[in-house]
Amino acid sequence: MRQARQWCERCFIYALLCMLVFLMIALEGSFVRAVGQTGDPYRPPAALLLQKDGIHDLRGQVIRCQPGEEVGIWAESSLSLTIANVVIEGCEVGIVVTGAATNNVAQGVTPNVLSPSADIKSQSGQRWSAHVEGARMRVTTIGIFLAGNGSTAVSNIVGGARYGIVVTGDDNTLINNQSNDNLKDGFLVTGDRNLLEGNEARRNGGVGIHVARMVPMVGDNRFLSFIQDRGLSNVIRGNTALDNKRDLVEFADCADPPFPPLSNEWTNNIFGTRRPNCIE
Repeated sequence: MRQARQWCERCFIYALLCMLVFLMIALEGSFVRAVGQTGDPYRPPAALLLQKDGIHDLRGQVIRCQPGEEVGIWAESSLSLTIANVVIEGCEVGIVVTGAATNNVAQGVTPNVLSPSADIKSQSGQRWSAHVEGARMRVTTIGIFLAGNGSTAVSNIVGGARYGIVVTGDDNTLINNQSNDNLKDGFLVTGDRNLLEGNEARRNGGVGIHVARMVPMVGDNRFLSFIQDRGLSNVIRGNTALDNKRDLVEFADCADPPFPPLSNEWTNNIFGTRRPNCIE
């Protein structure tokens, strides 16, 4: 029974990452062979599956994962999808967002958002694949996982997870989110051209805000080595990261060799500790 559960957990973590086919992911042994036997991409069981574009305002509804369910909300967006005002408890992962936005807005199409503060990209002619706003959650592995491109996350609260908010996609926007009291990182960014502004990361056991190339995503019999050469041209400004094991970290040095800077912009952040010492 224990071995079966461990295998299931490994399949679940792989499922979250397998949709990002452009990433270089190193996997091990029998786990890879087992997953490779299935013909269709595996989607972990979710309490709520959203595949229809539009505004999904849950008005404070509490979503709890039942036995066999691992994700609170799995959202697949093809055009413009909003998830708002939801409480998620007792899940491995709170919200997983997949999909890719385009910069070409169809005539007469208005992005599906609820608040003026969220209507960021539409002002510049862009729209997102998904928008997550007003979510509150306490989960065990990942709070919000932005696996797609061009999404936004605004005013969400995550706590008690292994990783608070993970961004593996590109061109995402995170504003005024709180990711506190997580076991590892508050915010983990491995994609390109993402914007983090006005967010809060406090008392996390790892890094408050972490822009990385190579990151061990999970452990405890569920280890995947997540290896990639990414994390470029992100903007991290006006955030607060305090009382973490380390507040701000970029996987680079101030000057080469051995690692050239990743051309990320760090400005006007409030922090106590950092690495390297050229970010601010």
